[in-house]
Amino acid sequence: MNFENILKKDLQPTEVALGYNQLGNLVIDLREYPSLIITGETGSGKSILLDQIILELMHKMNSFELALMLLDTSGVELNYYEHTSYTLFSAINDLDKSVVLLSKVLREIEHRKDLLKRAKMPTISEYNAHHEEKIPFLLVAIDDDKFLLRTKDVDKMLSGIIEDIAGLDIALVLTTSDVHNKFFESDANVLASMLISFDYTNPLEAKNANLKGADKLPIGKFMARDKHGVREYTNYDFDDKIIAEMVSSERYPR
Repeated sequence: MNFENILKKDLQPTEVALGYNQLGNLVIDLREYPSLIITGETGSGKSILLDQIILELMHKMNSFELALMLLDTSGVELNYYEHTSYTLFSAINDLDKSVVLLSKVLREIEHRKDLLKRAKMPTISEYNAHHEEKIPFLLVAIDDDKFLLRTKDVDKMLSGIIEDIAGLDIALVLTTSDVHNKFFESDANVLASMLISFDYTNPLEAKNANLKGADKLPIGKFMARDKHGVREYTNYDFDDKIIAEMVSSERYPR
């Protein structure tokens, strides 16, 4: 199934289609699934899935409605989006700046919680329904290829973000091949709304990723675990050219 066909589907602004199997498409609402942890070996497809999530949101929301905070330790995967009008802050191939970005996310969480407390409302979506000045949906996209998760206190910062973003119109999507760190060793990642894993040839890495069987996946397949259980899916066919086409469009002014 081609990804461009997914962009034509009639989904809500915060809904994203992640993959498909014989039962149909895996569609989730990031308001209900605000934290996704995606693991897998280099080249297995996890960064493509992150691209697809970003592009689906960009396709349905303009840059007044959607904001991006990008953290890419490889300096390769997310640089397409770095200078778009959607991006509030980026840390591309800079570990020190990465910690600053995570600190900014934590401050934004506190800011939104304070807004809701003062407005006496339970969620940002309800706040927006009653206020002329809207709070944008914030996607924190992290593509870690250089052991960011082993940096001091990063595991605690990520855990704090995951625990606190429900109802705030903030979503965290983290992709990594590194599962040998405190974040995974302490099982902090199981707090995430959904765990997704592409292929690992090493059974220990699949075990650390908390998805049994992730060492036996063919290319293009992934396993997804949420509160309903574990299922196997196929990723959509994807051409990088669509990224350049979308980010160069003038339809998305801030």
